[in-house]
Amino acid sequence: MKVHLMDQDTDFNPQEKPCFGKDTLIADLEFSRILSAMARDDTMIREACGSALFCPLRTDREIRYRQEVLKDCINNPETVRKLYDITVETMERKHKSWSWLSTRQNLSGNFSSAVDLLKIYTEMLLKMRNATDADMRNFHSEGFKNFISMLWRELGDDYFLQIHSLLNEMKDEKGMLISAGLGNYNQGIDYVMRRKEKTHFWRHWHFAPSFTLAPRDDSGASDFGNRRARAMNESINVLAQSAEHVESFFVILQKELAFYVGCLNLYDRLRAAGMPVCIPELLPLEAESRKYDELYDVSLVLLKDSGVTGNELNAENQRLYIITGANQGGKSTFLRSVGQAQLMMQCGMFVGAQNYRAPIRNGVFTHFKKEEDTTMTSGKLDEELARMSEIADRLTPGALVLFNESFAATNEREGSEICRQITKALTDNGIEIFFVTHLYTFAAAFFSPRYPKVRFLSAQRLENGERTFKIMPGEPLQTAYGEDLYRKIFGPEA
Repeated sequence: MKVHLMDQDTDFNPQEKPCFGKDTLIADLEFSRILSAMARDDTMIREACGSALFCPLRTDREIRYRQEVLKDCINNPETVRKLYDITVETMERKHKSWSWLSTRQNLSGNFSSAVDLLKIYTEMLLKMRNATDADMRNFHSEGFKNFISMLWRELGDDYFLQIHSLLNEMKDEKGMLISAGLGNYNQGIDYVMRRKEKTHFWRHWHFAPSFTLAPRDDSGASDFGNRRARAMNESINVLAQSAEHVESFFVILQKELAFYVGCLNLYDRLRAAGMPVCIPELLPLEAESRKYDELYDVSLVLLKDSGVTGNELNAENQRLYIITGANQGGKSTFLRSVGQAQLMMQCGMFVGAQNYRAPIRNGVFTHFKKEEDTTMTSGKLDEELARMSEIADRLTPGALVLFNESFAATNEREGSEICRQITKALTDNGIEIFFVTHLYTFAAAFFSPRYPKVRFLSAQRLENGERTFKIMPGEPLQTAYGEDLYRKIFGPEA
């Protein structure tokens, strides 16, 4: 039995190595709050969502496959949650009842425990199959259609009747039927556990010769137990393999459904806050255009638990975006929204926007300003350059890098020249860049017909100093309007 709800060809593996800089991406783009909203204190959901977000997909086919499954989940949330709950219940019952790999070492106990476990799995498989019965026509994605058809094809009514009959027979407390042969020296060989033919069992064996062990015949009991164990050994191996196969199915299904339930949890939170979400439109890796309507910072919505300002962007044939403007005007928030949306899109999720169209990228990297090194082992500029070097070693054409006030730890002239050289080298090698900066000399260097693939954006500020938190097209600004903040804190006459 195969799941394949996350990928058309392989099973989802949350242990897969995440992309470079996972912890940095979580911190810079404030994904901790997003993961918490997705998980709702469920560690399995958090693990699955964290793995999916930071192991981004790279092909149109893979992303669209998950998008279609996610659409089914959004349209059938109760069924999807019910399926996930069944997998959780299965694992809980397994952990409560399973003892054949614990301190219980005798074969009889192992045999009985294996039968009990398969009974649990069979019961839960039937419960899962029936859970899809009423709504099976409401699922249209390839992933769910294959999954549901597999359940009904491989787990038909005849299958459950047969498996129940076999398991009940194995659990029969009236005894066990074993056959054996005689070896060259009249020793017992070829011990095999046999099925009892219910219709003829009494007639065949009621008048057969029999003997009873004496109550204190410890040697006889031990010998008899050894012979029974030899007959049971093969059956136990078969039962163990069957149990492991079914358990593997439930484990994989739980992990894959956990991701989609996490998406549903986040979807509910964002819609409750009155914010739009959409399934993004994918552009190929070589594309140099982006179009957003009402793109917003998802983590900010979760923090405020209410609506926030969204931004628009419509860019063609551009790979460098330089954002300047007023302090506390929404520049960093906009930058986070771009990074969040890119990673959410490339794991097959919806994004926080009314409409969203963007190219697939070979990787997402962030270079945000950090606090001063408290250990005093290096200066702030040293640390920034070291981080940039580490990122550069992993960049390939088609990657996306987000800079937030980078290399501002030195003077304007030096900082601008460092930014200019790094930015030019990256864009010349096919890297897409969003750069929030207060370094006017750096921004102005690209405000030239020599650089046609540059879009300049600015944090909007009204004449009275009010911030709208909108990022608008605008030329590089020489000021960040720090005086506005000064007057706000110290008073208008300061």
